Amino acid sequence: MQKVLFISDGSPFSFNHSGASSFKTSHLALLSEITNLRLYVICLPPAETFSIEIPGLDPKRLIVIHADFSPVSKPASFYKSVLKALSKPGRLAVYALLFHFITKRNLAVIQNIINDIKPDMIWAEHLEPFLLTSLLQGFEGKIIYSHHDFLWKLILLRRQNPKDYIRSFLSQFIQKNAIRKKGNYVIGGAQNELHEIRKIHRKSSTLYVPTLYPIVRISFPQKLIANKLLRIVHFGSPQATANRIGLKNLLTYIIPHLQNKIDFECLIVGDPDINNQELNGLLNQPNVVCKGYVADLSSVLRPLDIHILPYDQPTGSRTRYAVAINHGQVLIAHQACVTGTDGLIHQENCLIENSFQEIADTIIRLFHNPEERLRIAVNAKKWYDNTHTRKRQAAILKTWLSENSMIHE
Repeated sequence: MQKVLFISDGSPFSFNHSGASSFKTSHLALLSEITNLRLYVICLPPAETFSIEIPGLDPKRLIVIHADFSPVSKPASFYKSVLKALSKPGRLAVYALLFHFITKRNLAVIQNIINDIKPDMIWAEHLEPFLLTSLLQGFEGKIIYSHHDFLWKLILLRRQNPKDYIRSFLSQFIQKNAIRKKGNYVIGGAQNELHEIRKIHRKSSTLYVPTLYPIVRISFPQKLIANKLLRIVHFGSPQATANRIGLKNLLTYIIPHLQNKIDFECLIVGDPDINNQELNGLLNQPNVVCKGYVADLSSVLRPLDIHILPYDQPTGSRTRYAVAINHGQVLIAHQACVTGTDGLIHQENCLIENSFQEIADTIIRLFHNPEERLRIAVNAKKWYDNTHTRKRQAAILKTWLSENSMIHE
C-alpha cells in the first residue's frame, strides 16, 4: 500500500464550510476512493478544532498527524522585512515575507514527518503547503500541487496601496518560482488556470478535477407558472474576495435594473461583513433579503430558482456553480467568473453572459419563460449527476497518477 502525505490549511474538511474547504475535501474524498493508498493528513497551520466530515472514509487508511508547528506573528515593519529578506540568500526568507508559517522550525517539523513515515508522494493543497514542501531536502517522491488561485491577482482586487503592489509582485515571483522548480504535477479546478501554469512550466503534467459535493436528490415541479415571484440567490461569505466583489456587482449593476420590471426576491446567504459600510448600504434596497449564515444550504436552495455568479474576474477555481446545479437551480454567470470550468455550456446547462446588463436582461426573460428555466435546470442536473461523482472522478485521477508513475496496481 502506497503512502500519501496530504498537507492542507487548518479549515475543516467539510462541504459546508467554504469553497476552498470544499475543494480540499473533494480531493481527500477522491484519494480515499483509490484503495491501494494510505492517507496521512496534516494541517498547516494547525486547526483549533479539527474535523473530517466526509462520509464513507476507511478509518484504517486515514491517519491524522498532529504536529507541533510554531505560531508566527507578522513582522512589525513590512518594508524593513522586505529589505531584510532580500538581503538574505535562499528562498525560505522570501517565502516567509507573505507566508508567515514558512519558517526553519516548521520546515524541520515537516522534514521529520517525511523521514518518519516515508511517503511515496505528497499532496500539497493550496499554495502555502506547496511552498513549504518545495523547500524539502532529500525527498525523492513526487509532489502534487493542488492549485486553487493565483494570489497575486487577488491581492490587488482587495486593495491597491503601495504595500499591496509590493505584495502582489512578490507573490507572483514566489508562486512562479515554485511552479518552475517543483510544479511538475498540478491538479486544478479551472482549465484556464492550468493553461497558465503550463506556460510557466512547460513540462508540467496537469489535471482538471471539478469540485465534488454529495449528490442531492431533488424533484422538479410539474406545473410551471409564468410571471410568478422569481427568487434570485447569491451565497458565500463576503469575507472572501470573489464573493464580496460579486455581491457588490449584483447589488450595484443588476438588481437596480430589475426593480419595478419583474416580481422578484433577491436572497443573500452568508455572514454579513459588519465593517463594510458600502456593501451594507447596497443591501438596503427593495426586494433584497439577507438570511445571514445558513448551515444547511439545502434549506434555502430550491430547484428552479436563479443562482447568480456575478464575479467578473478570472482569478481562480470556482466552486459555487456545482452547489447551485446540484440543487437544481438555474445558473447565470458572468463569462469571466466561469472561464475554465469544464462542461458548462451556454443555453444548454447554464446561461453565461458577457456583461451585467445582459445578466439582468436574461433574468427578466426567464421570469416570463419558466419552460426555459426548467429545461436549463434539468439539463444541468443530469450533467452534474453523471459527471460529478466520486467514482467517475476517482477513476480519472487514478489514471493520471498511474500515467505519471505515482501509483501502481
